[in-house]
Amino acid sequence: MNKKNIILIVVLIALPLVYFILEKDISTNSDLEEDHFAISNLEDIDQIFISENKSKRFALLSKDENNIWRINNRWVVNESRMRILLETIRDIRIKYEVPQNAQSTIMAQIAGTGVKTMIYDGDKLLKSYFVGTPTSDMLGTYIVEQGSERPWVVHIPGMNGFISSRYFTDSVEWRNKNIFNIPREEIKNVQVKWPNQPQENFTIKREGEEFRLLNDEGKEVSEVNSLKIKSYLNLFMVYEKNNLACEGFHKKFSQEKVDSIKNSTPYFTIEVQLLNGKQKKLKLFRKPIQINTYEAYDNEGNLLKYEQDKYWGVQDDEKWIMEIQDLVFAKIMKRRKDF
Repeated sequence: MNKKNIILIVVLIALPLVYFILEKDISTNSDLEEDHFAISNLEDIDQIFISENKSKRFALLSKDENNIWRINNRWVVNESRMRILLETIRDIRIKYEVPQNAQSTIMAQIAGTGVKTMIYDGDKLLKSYFVGTPTSDMLGTYIVEQGSERPWVVHIPGMNGFISSRYFTDSVEWRNKNIFNIPREEIKNVQVKWPNQPQENFTIKREGEEFRLLNDEGKEVSEVNSLKIKSYLNLFMVYEKNNLACEGFHKKFSQEKVDSIKNSTPYFTIEVQLLNGKQKKLKLFRKPIQINTYEAYDNEGNLLKYEQDKYWGVQDDEKWIMEIQDLVFAKIMKRRKDF
């Protein structure tokens, strides 16, 4: 074996040992507890305020009177994303302190692009820190406590990745995509309109524990199947695989395009009025054939004018245009003759 190969073998054997020593030194140079940034009891948390230094955008996540997480005191929060954030807050651990010679650079980065996170129990501030960018190896995330000048690198033990992407302020991305989640017992009326087929319009009206079917003129329709009506009303509640959720939101639509869609004649509208006086409304608009439309032709090879499996939707006159799948919403897009 020549000298060059012997040197190479020695280096390969030594590298893991050197890494172990350095890693041990770097991870034990902290005078803070490993779980310093963590909150073990998630039940204590009822409000999380996240804001961006650069864009000045913010997201307020808070529990309502029914213990349901909402974004900016309005929309129900996406359960999966909320769970991931809370688990991060609980499991976050200090990996090591940023070396002295790099602290000023990291602090400058955090000052420019950091995401401030304030976690509350009522009026009590539990934790407040700035989440920075990932480390160069993408296995840690820079963080600094509010009021401190000492940045740290944190991680979640057992996870190969960084956590900065879990702290974001886009309220649309925080939203639960369910449009309706209403138990039948809370429904007062349901009004359905087909602007191009007014003869198929109907209203389901509660009277005590029973429901009546009214036509477009408000007159009761006789000889209806009451079981079909009750089964229909059960569709507005999320359970198992049943849900009425949009596919997503078109955040990049220009205001001109949004106004054009909203000012056109809806294909279908539905309004659900609750016993507590609140109401939820959804308008669906036909979506013209796009370049990437999956089925742009009918069975005879003729080019279709509108997509058959998707619509544009507007909820409660909001500014966001939603993507709605016919596969999901066809079950509530009933006509009067269906009862």
